[in-house]
Amino acid sequence: MRIIHISDLHFWHITLNPIRLAGKRLLGMSNLIFNRARKFKMETMPSVVRRVQELNADHLLITGDLTTTALEEEFRAAYIALEALCLDGRPLTVIPGNHDRYTWRSANTRLFEKYFGRFAPPGQFPWLREIDHNTAILGLDTARPNFVSARGTITERQLVQAQELLDAAKSRIRRLVIACHYPVVIPIGVRDSPGHRLGGTEILRAFLSRQIPHLYCHGHIHTSWTILPQGLPKTLCLNAGAAFKRQKDTGADSRMLEIVLEDREVVVRKHELKNGAWIAKTLFEAQDFFAM
Repeated sequence: MRIIHISDLHFWHITLNPIRLAGKRLLGMSNLIFNRARKFKMETMPSVVRRVQELNADHLLITGDLTTTALEEEFRAAYIALEALCLDGRPLTVIPGNHDRYTWRSANTRLFEKYFGRFAPPGQFPWLREIDHNTAILGLDTARPNFVSARGTITERQLVQAQELLDAAKSRIRRLVIACHYPVVIPIGVRDSPGHRLGGTEILRAFLSRQIPHLYCHGHIHTSWTILPQGLPKTLCLNAGAAFKRQKDTGADSRMLEIVLEDREVVVRKHELKNGAWIAKTLFEAQDFFAM
């Protein structure tokens, strides 16, 4: 089983229509014009499509923030891009990020579900999607519109429902992947602000501690990492980073994670696009991870 993990594509569209700039979107559009538009290069998408095809992945997982201010033009552009990734029938799973529910209107009109609902099981979150005879993805929804902040929320009710799904399928699942937009832990040296974090992190950590060894795939913070957090030895946290953001420190224009699962083994490689060429680096490898 080969999974490609991508996150935080942030397709963007500039509008100066004052009606569409009411509320939080005015702040987001200002940030886009003066900051994000220079850093997020959507024209790298064809290179990403080719790389995914070269890796011959069995499944694609995108952990949110496909848009920037949840404009319909952004959703449409992201949908067209994902269609290109699925032309050969490759399965794709998508969950929302906070930018995909950037405004109350975009959340209430369910724009994310309109464009990306076909890439997840039907019904409400949480859901459990079995992607082969012993591997499943648990999808959690932490994206909420806010007036100013980028905070997310995980509730006890959603985690109780998630546990019920896992309990019902435990005889079939040997390898579990949990998809959530927000990180459950921030590595030392990575900066994050209180207005950017996940509410309910402690109950999420308690939930993760009760699970079989699993991968926790997320995004939100635009730096990629692979860590086993202290206190969560069975949780391998994988942050794919921002797919199209140019990194000044490394010179990379794009990035994704390749996750290879074979029996009890897991191997994670980061692929970065530098000067038009893809470079792969192994970040994690364990032969008996799923037997912990």
